[in-house]
Amino acid sequence: MLPQRLINLKQSVRLNSTVALTKKEEYYKKQNTSALEVNEKPLGWDQAKPFESIPGPKPLPGIGNIFRFFPGGKYYGLNLLQFQKRLTEEYGSCVMLKGMPGSISEILMTFDPSDIETIFRVEGTWPIRHGMDSFRYYRGAIKKDLFQGVIGLLSLGGEEWAKIRSMVNPLLMQPKIVKQYIGNMNIIADGLLERVNLLAAQNKEMPEDFLMLLHKWALESVAVVAIDERLGCLDPNLPPDSPQNKYVDSVLEMLDLVYYLDILPSMWKYYSTKRWKRFVRLMDYITETNIAYLEKCKEKIEKNPHKSEEDMSVLEKLIKKDKTIALVMIMDMLIAGVDTTGKTMGAALYYLAKNPDKQEILRQEAIRILPSKNTAVTKEMLENAAYLKAVFKETTRIAPIATGTVRKIAKDAVIAGYQVPKGTQVSSAQLFVATSNKFVKRPLEFIPERFLRNEKDSELSYKNMHSFAYLPFGFGPRTCIGKRLANMELEVGLLKLVRNFKFDWPHEDIPFNSKLLYGIDGPLKLHITPLDNKINE
Repeated sequence: MLPQRLINLKQSVRLNSTVALTKKEEYYKKQNTSALEVNEKPLGWDQAKPFESIPGPKPLPGIGNIFRFFPGGKYYGLNLLQFQKRLTEEYGSCVMLKGMPGSISEILMTFDPSDIETIFRVEGTWPIRHGMDSFRYYRGAIKKDLFQGVIGLLSLGGEEWAKIRSMVNPLLMQPKIVKQYIGNMNIIADGLLERVNLLAAQNKEMPEDFLMLLHKWALESVAVVAIDERLGCLDPNLPPDSPQNKYVDSVLEMLDLVYYLDILPSMWKYYSTKRWKRFVRLMDYITETNIAYLEKCKEKIEKNPHKSEEDMSVLEKLIKKDKTIALVMIMDMLIAGVDTTGKTMGAALYYLAKNPDKQEILRQEAIRILPSKNTAVTKEMLENAAYLKAVFKETTRIAPIATGTVRKIAKDAVIAGYQVPKGTQVSSAQLFVATSNKFVKRPLEFIPERFLRNEKDSELSYKNMHSFAYLPFGFGPRTCIGKRLANMELEVGLLKLVRNFKFDWPHEDIPFNSKLLYGIDGPLKLHITPLDNKINE
């Protein structure tokens, strides 16, 4: 039985004494602390309307606003974009939503890129983002002896988050990670090609679970970095009950449960619900599996203690710094890297299949870069693959994995003409903004050219978009730490796929939907045709 209230966990992260904040972080800390201490008001504060006058659906005593989402309520049955559009039509670009059960009962929702910019400008040096309480409680209470207060980047905020982030940034955010791991990404992408070839030989229409194959490819890719070895997820002869399949299934199911536990109203904090019990069992399995990988890597280090820093893998470097943080980062990388990258690749293939002219432009670029279907992709090739990068930028504009973000702002701010005090939870509706014709020309059309530099004079160019209308990896200190790794996986994989296969979509449009993450909500039954090895094919 869980306690009636989720305990406030004191996350005193045990870090090596060598970990220190950078001079830049110290500077911004001083700036932000000073501003907060004197409580300086932003420009236009006195002229702004009071916080209490921000419009929004009025909560009813005792039941709040939740009734509006039940049968008979005006928001019942709406998907995320429909709901957000309805809010803007009724209340404008800044809406206060109160009386919602769950972790955030009151949130200010913003639907304008200028206001989104303001949110990020006042998020503070150590941004506080609403984390996943289920993760926090599992690691901080149920397994506190194992994790020793190290909750992880996904759930931490403030100074504790900054200490871990400053340790991990040099390992994952530097360009050299591409050079270090691109060879492995080629091998894994070739494994994906083999699986697709086998499927296409049986039937050009991909099976209903094709998206699961992309998730396995994503797990295999991130595992090379996170646990320093191949899992074998792409082996066509894997039995359904293999450890690899069980791990992928466990991660995906666990993420689905997080949606029900942390996003939707749930009673798990008051008693052990069925979903909570299942979440704990899955987390136990995932944790035990990752501990085994960690121990295996520790043994390798002990056998070769004099290995140079330059030759060490990311995991080896993490273990040398702090073993507990290494375990948490293994888990966070594997969990975050499976569904996100798999969904993005699925969306890119879908949009290319629906837009054969764009697919052909990308293929011609792939043929130029890869004269043979078997040519290995290099870091230099990716740097010159402008259209490839544009394809992923356009994909993540129309179908971003994260539909927005939430921040507890660190300073008083003026948002949409209203006074918003520090400490307010504010959300940014990135998906809504990036697909709105108010902020983007022809927003629902798949046009990678808008992200090409040589198209900067076009009215469609990203240069004509507000710079905060498109933020696929976030902005500022909490920019996605895995973006270099994710981009490398996706670019190597798609370049090889489009060089080897033609993709068609003969069906009706497939829906997209959002739970914890946004993505394709249905079978990705692409029609795939292998190409021969001629350069002009």
